[in-house]
Amino acid sequence: MAAKSAWRQVLSWLPGLVLAGPACAQDTTFLSGEELAARLRQNLVWIAAQDIGEHGYGLVVGGDAQTLWVLTARHVVVRTGMRGSSTPETPSRQIRLRFCTANATELLPSEPWPDWDADGEDIALLSVARPRDYQPVTRALAPQVVVGEPVWLLGSNDECSLVPAQGQVRVLTDATHNLRIDFPGVQGGSSGAPVLSGSGVLGLMKSAEDLTTTVHAIDDLQRRLQALPGHRWELVEARNIPPTDPRAAEIDLAETLNQYLLVLRNVHMLLQQRQVARPTLDDYMQRYNLALRRFLRVREAYDGSLNRYWPPPVSLAWRSLRETLWTLHQNFWRINPLMEDIYKSQQSSDGVRAQMASLEPGLVRLESDIAQFLRLLAKEN
Repeated sequence: MAAKSAWRQVLSWLPGLVLAGPACAQDTTFLSGEELAARLRQNLVWIAAQDIGEHGYGLVVGGDAQTLWVLTARHVVVRTGMRGSSTPETPSRQIRLRFCTANATELLPSEPWPDWDADGEDIALLSVARPRDYQPVTRALAPQVVVGEPVWLLGSNDECSLVPAQGQVRVLTDATHNLRIDFPGVQGGSSGAPVLSGSGVLGLMKSAEDLTTTVHAIDDLQRRLQALPGHRWELVEARNIPPTDPRAAEIDLAETLNQYLLVLRNVHMLLQQRQVARPTLDDYMQRYNLALRRFLRVREAYDGSLNRYWPPPVSLAWRSLRETLWTLHQNFWRINPLMEDIYKSQQSSDGVRAQMASLEPGLVRLESDIAQFLRLLAKEN
């Protein structure tokens, strides 16, 4: 276990260093659909139209320093009669909402956005004062919808949580921008709630009929809001690939190897210089530790996927490459006892510089091996 701590031990004595900071933030996440839903719960609100007795959910899609925009189903905030009846609509004048991740149970006043035109669709746009320190998750959207892919519903029956039953996309968007999704067990109480796959939000729930639900596509909602003057749409692609998707192995391994090679080269270059500025050492070592953590996470995580979806040479190449990388890392770890002196003096000794220079051929080979492996990984998938 000591070896796995690796260069993280170097930093245990560095004052004020925070390893969980933004350095080396990865481009892609690899969360399951359920894990992604838990993250996006930050954008979920529960809505009550108190004077007309309706309730449902909404999704925060953007805002400014004072105001947030929330999308929901129109019938949550406007009482409508049966189809074909002459009963006039009754808009709510007592709309209240609660942020699902907030500790407080306080209901905040909300208003329909005056410039919003639903064009006859069952969708509404609300505004609410932005709570102090609130930040929505902006990486939220699915780039596409695939028939048959599993989906989840976030919010039902006054519970700001994931509905246990998993659904499935049945029909792609029609002329009215509706998706048809099979959702066994969903009977109601979810109007306005986001529906998402493992790739992100697909749309908002509008109605449930037997086992099939109607969901308004999120890309149409984005288009409508971005057409408004001074629009406040902030959501972008989630850039998440579920770990069961074969693409997760290809992209996660590629990002991990490129990230590790970059920080490895930076540290290698820095320690060959006579003067080693303390802030630069702090920064480079923080980045190295984060890249190492990621490598340790993926080291054996995709063995099953590589064996299942790629021909045998790919899996063999990955096992060889990861051992080469680990051996190089151990060479860096061996200078661990000297790091305190480097940090205090802000100088690299002749011995350390010589050790770093001796690693150059191994780094060149590692660069070549990584490039060759990534070409093989992409070609054979």
